[in-house]
Amino acid sequence: MSQFDQSSEACAVWQKLSRQANRDYALQDMQKAQALYEDAMAKAVALLNHFQEKGLPLSAPSVFVVSCHNLADLFFTQEEPEKAVLFLRRACTELVRLASQPGLPLQARLACVEQLRPAVVALMERESGTLPEQPETRMLVDRARTVALSVYQIAGYAVQTRLEDAPVAGRPS
Repeated sequence: MSQFDQSSEACAVWQKLSRQANRDYALQDMQKAQALYEDAMAKAVALLNHFQEKGLPLSAPSVFVVSCHNLADLFFTQEEPEKAVLFLRRACTELVRLASQPGLPLQARLACVEQLRPAVVALMERESGTLPEQPETRMLVDRARTVALSVYQIAGYAVQTRLEDAPVAGRPS
């Protein structure tokens, strides 16, 4: 079986587990939902490990973030904000770590950076509503911004800042 087939199969299994967990969560069977979300997280971690080695599938960062957020939501529902925030931080930390790896293909690094904004926003919103501000969260957010800017600059997405690149405002008189 090819690497692509293995990762496609892992994505399909992850999706099936996540859907089952979502159904159980909606039915408020939290014990069953948690077990399925944890199984889905194990698949997401396996996909992320493969992604780290091969740069594919590009959906791996998104899958990982969704798994982290699913478990965080479950723990917030169960009034365990400390556990929930750990999963939100984990999503951000892994994305920053992977996006920082120069050996990872640029498209893979960009896939990580694209997931950083929603991951950071979720962390900041959920943490601020339930826990006192944590210095490690502030440092993680700052690191995420730095890494995102760096990857975008490498990719050529940076806004041109030289004066000669500024658009002409109008015709000279």
